[in-house]
Amino acid sequence: MSTSPPAPAGSVRLGRVATVPVYLDRTWLILAVVVAFQGYRAGSVNGPTYGVAYAAWLVLAILVAVLGHEVGHALSARRLGFHVHQVVATVWGGHTSYDATGATPGRTAVVALAGPLVNAVLAAVGLGIGWTQDGDVGQFAWSFGFLNALLAVFNLLPGLPLDGGAALQSLVWAVTGRRDLGLSVAGWVGRLVALGIVVWFLVLPLVQGLSPDVFDLVIGLVMAWVLWSGATAGLRRAAVERLLDTVRVGDAAEPVVVLPPETPLAVAREHPALVVVPDETGRPTLVLRTVPLDVPPTTAIGALVQRVPDGNLVEAEPGDELGRALRAMATSGVDVVVLTRAGAPWGLLGPAGIDAAAGRVRRRT
Repeated sequence: MSTSPPAPAGSVRLGRVATVPVYLDRTWLILAVVVAFQGYRAGSVNGPTYGVAYAAWLVLAILVAVLGHEVGHALSARRLGFHVHQVVATVWGGHTSYDATGATPGRTAVVALAGPLVNAVLAAVGLGIGWTQDGDVGQFAWSFGFLNALLAVFNLLPGLPLDGGAALQSLVWAVTGRRDLGLSVAGWVGRLVALGIVVWFLVLPLVQGLSPDVFDLVIGLVMAWVLWSGATAGLRRAAVERLLDTVRVGDAAEPVVVLPPETPLAVAREHPALVVVPDETGRPTLVLRTVPLDVPPTTAIGALVQRVPDGNLVEAEPGDELGRALRAMATSGVDVVVLTRAGAPWGLLGPAGIDAAAGRVRRRT
C-alpha cells in the first residue's frame, strides 16, 4: 500500500469523512475572493447589503459544492476498496487523493462519476427549494442549485482532467483493453475542451462584434490553461502506461550473484553480475553498488554494501509487469529493488535498467 501524502502546507483541517481527512488549502481563499467578487457584482443590483450577503452565500455554496463533489469521489473509492488519502479544497476546486492500485475501467469510471452525481443531487435539492420558496430563500436556494448543476455539467465534459474525461478514458480502456489509449484519447479531447473555452470567452464575442468582459476573459483563459495542463499531463501518463504495458521485469532487470559478507572486494569484482549480500537474518537486503576505486581490494564487501528496505524485496517473474516494483520504489523512496523467486534473488531493478529497456522499446516503435 502506498504511503499517505502529507497535509498540504498551510492548510486547515476541517475534519474527517469516513476516516478520510478533509483539508481547506490556503489557495482556496483565492477562489473565495473571485466567487465573492462575482457574487457582489450580481447581488449589489438589489443594494450593497444584499450584495454582501449574496457574496457570502456564494462562497459558502461553492465550498459545499466542491467538498460534496470530492467526498463523492472519496466515498465511492473507499466503497470499491481503494485506500483514500485525503480530500483537499484548492483554488482549482478540489481533488481527492487515493491509491488506485487494482483499478479497472469500471471502478475508475464509478469513482469519476460519483463527484458529478453528488452535484446533481445537490442541484436537484437547491432547484427544488428555489421552485417552491419565494423571496431571498428561494433566490439563494436557486443559485445553490444552479451552481451545482453547472459544476456537474462542466465536470462531465469528456476530456481530461475532468471527470467526464476519466469516464471516457475508462470507456476506451474497456473496449480496447489499453489504458494508455484511453488516456491518449481523453487527453486530446481535453485539449479540445480547453480550446473550446478560449473560443467561448474570447473568439465568439469578437466574432459577434462585442468586447469580451475582462474579468470573464481572465477566468476563462485560466480555466483553459488548467484544462490544457491537465490534458497534457494525461498524455504524458499515457506514454508511461504504454511503457509499463510493454516493458517487463526481465527486460529491465540485471542479473545478481549472492556472496557472503566476508567476501573480499577483489573477488566480488570478478563477477560480471551485481552482488547481493544476505543480512543478519539471511534476507538479501544488502546490495553492493558503487564502490570508490581507492577502496582496498581486500576489504570485505559486508562493510561496503547498502541496505534496501524490506519492501524493496519483490517477488516477481521475468514476464511480470513493472508496476509492483515501481510502487515499491515510490513507497520507500529507494530506487533499487531486489527481485526474488521463492525468496531467492535473481535480479536487480534500478533506474539504469529501466531507462535502457525503455530506450529499446522507443527505438522499436
